[in-house]
Amino acid sequence: MTPKERILTAMKGGVADHVPVSPDISVMVPDRLTGRPFYEIHLDGREHNGWTSATHSEAYVSAVKYFDMDGFYMYGGLKELRPEGAPEFVTTIKDSPEGKVAERVCRTEKGDLTEKEIYFKDEPPWRLEKPVKNLHEDFEKLQLLMGCGGWKWETKFNDRGRMGDNGIYMGMVPVFQDWWFFYRDGGFETMFMDFMMESSFMDRVHEFWMEWSLANVRAMIEAKPDVIMLGGSSASLSVSSPQIFRKYELPFIKEATKICKEKGAISHLHICGKSWQLVEMVAEETDLMSMEPLEEPPSGNVDLKEAKRRVGSKLCIKGNINTTDFMLNATPKEIEEKSKRLIDDAARDGGFILSTGDQCGRDTPDANLFKMVEVAKTYGRY
Repeated sequence: MTPKERILTAMKGGVADHVPVSPDISVMVPDRLTGRPFYEIHLDGREHNGWTSATHSEAYVSAVKYFDMDGFYMYGGLKELRPEGAPEFVTTIKDSPEGKVAERVCRTEKGDLTEKEIYFKDEPPWRLEKPVKNLHEDFEKLQLLMGCGGWKWETKFNDRGRMGDNGIYMGMVPVFQDWWFFYRDGGFETMFMDFMMESSFMDRVHEFWMEWSLANVRAMIEAKPDVIMLGGSSASLSVSSPQIFRKYELPFIKEATKICKEKGAISHLHICGKSWQLVEMVAEETDLMSMEPLEEPPSGNVDLKEAKRRVGSKLCIKGNINTTDFMLNATPKEIEEKSKRLIDDAARDGGFILSTGDQCGRDTPDANLFKMVEVAKTYGRY
């Protein structure tokens, strides 16, 4: 089997030639392997319609080949076909002691939206300032930026061939909390205060986002990625709650996964950190097919063996070796033992992808990643 075939088989609940293996190296490890300053990679000036940059997505593919792992290309997106003269962000790049700062301004008929993002030499980017500062006024400007209905996208992914058969190509759509966290200045505290103190207004915001997001899902399905990925890091129970998830996320996930099922598309959900209540919720109440990374303690709260027993007949499960300590500090022998234990716990009858928790750190030893791959290909044979 090719890596692509192997992953798709598991995501459909099937048995591959061996357990697919795809540690989460989506940002820092590929950038480190290039040997280049990270800001050069992320500020490359090239057109790219998905998350991050064209150069970074290429670095990820190179890292997949280097580790001989099964790739999860999560950088896919469609170019939006915007009306002539529609507002756009204009970016100015400035030097800073830490690296580079991108200052962005979008001029609308109701005033400007501004944001700043810092790009480091050896760390991932960080957003210093986000566009929506005054909730009511700036949301109106955001609607002018995004448009209010009638959204259209190109019919093909311009980077569709980048991953090839080395893994799966995913079109990614953010869940509501991820989308609002991206635009709302003030971090999680402000976002959750919006939900509590401005509930009626946030219902309007959610309705607007829901219309846009489902239009995006439908457009992506027509462009035929391998998988539709719903990005939900900010919905994690490490920061949010099951009640907020049920109100803002579950209606979208129900509808998006229903659309995917009707069109024969695979749906996959990412929620890092603590997630067990959400795993049960989506397994029971949606048509979701696959979920990651089902993190173990201390960063998460999922026991993979129990997850396999409880939801393994409904979801492909991907996970879950700890990244904040174990992947960084364990020996290859310890990685081998842990990988074998997870295969014993979750690989029976297929529907399992050996992986890590969220985002392997920059300094994760290559030897530990190589060992995971080796174990999956040998001990993990079906």
